[in-house]
Amino acid sequence: MFTADDVLALTFPTGNSFVSGYAVDAVDRWLGRVAETLRAYEGQPDGEPLMRAADARAVRFPERRGEASYEPMPVDDAIDMIAATLAMHEAAAQR
Repeated sequence: MFTADDVLALTFPTGNSFVSGYAVDAVDRWLGRVAETLRAYEGQPDGEPLMRAADARAVRFPERRGEASYEPMPVDDAIDMIAATLAMHEAAAQR
């Protein structure tokens, strides 16, 4: 299960000029929203629940090439783990 700090510490390999990857700026902004959501679940005063697990599963990023992109597979793996974390928080909140 990820914490807000874990999400903010994520790093991904950058893409190359030959293969499309996910736009760095879009991924980084999205991770900031994820961290803010997790802060709310963690009870931190600066957190706000901005997304649900379904939102994480549905996210799509613009494509880029080169240094302005992240390799898709590691980002997709992180999205899966983030969605699972959000689902666990949502289930706990419904109890």
